[in-house]
Amino acid sequence: MAGAAGGRARAASAGFDRLRPRTGRSPGSGEASPGSRPGVVGRDAHGKRALYSGERPPDPHGSGVTVNCSRCMRATTVGARRALTLLTPSLHLPIIRPRYPSLLRCPACRRASWVRLTLSVTRS
Repeated sequence: MAGAAGGRARAASAGFDRLRPRTGRSPGSGEASPGSRPGVVGRDAHGKRALYSGERPPDPHGSGVTVNCSRCMRATTVGARRALTLLTPSLHLPIIRPRYPSLLRCPACRRASWVRLTLSVTRS
């Protein structure tokens, strides 16, 4: 049994010297060798990196009201509470003004203008 324990101790003290170093790097340095190309990451150069390229995907829109302004031509989605504060001082004339029927303060340009309201509800 003493021989087996001595063999394990020698194997544990051997370390990682039997592993091959990564290509493009010298065994002890953290820098890439001059022969390696910067920007190339293995065989998946554009697959996984394209997913994490810095552009964030748009957040899924929750429930709320989308306000399309006729003055600044922006579409702004606001939550339920913010929609109630926007709709408090408003005027709605759907028969007279069919395209932009509501007069209220636009959340994007902060001016009173005619807007189109669209309700969006998501189920969870």
